[in-house]
Amino acid sequence: MTHNLRIFLSRFALLSDEELEAFLAIFSPISIKKLDHLFLENDMVSSIYFANDGIMRGYYNKDNSEITTNFYFGPTMITDLIAVRTKKPTLMNIQALQHSNCMVAQFSDLDQLVEQYPNIELVFFKFLEHLYLFGVMRQHSFIFDTPQERYLKLFGERPKVVAEIPQRYISSYLGIKPETLSRIRKRIFKSL
Repeated sequence: MTHNLRIFLSRFALLSDEELEAFLAIFSPISIKKLDHLFLENDMVSSIYFANDGIMRGYYNKDNSEITTNFYFGPTMITDLIAVRTKKPTLMNIQALQHSNCMVAQFSDLDQLVEQYPNIELVFFKFLEHLYLFGVMRQHSFIFDTPQERYLKLFGERPKVVAEIPQRYISSYLGIKPETLSRIRKRIFKSL
């Protein structure tokens, strides 16, 4: 599991062996069963998770519906930074769609580590920059793209989502009804 974490971190900045060891030392392994949650709406979130493998789904509850906001394929980091930093209960739910081996650390330990090893802060700055760009591009897609264009972009940019995620979650992620997604898929595949 630590091998994947090292590779994941190296995508954002290179850490020395000492920095890597210090970073790894604050994490503990946990296992999340399929359909269990890392955290649920109204939980206090103070941890950051590294999903080594498996697939997680982020969603919100609104008007008795689940609104999917993202899919997390391991290896990746997951938390609700708003809940962590505001110290308010989360509005988000993170659910395992497959069994996942994870590691967990307290955000307070990470904050202390950053003071000691500023290069670790660079990793998270670059990671948060990556998340910000992803979020803005997704927002632009909802503003400028039709549902069919959103689906085609998802298919092109994140084919694992289309291949491995149930259609009801994909339709929610795209902001459309399942029957609309079915019509879009029929139109696309009919034209091929």
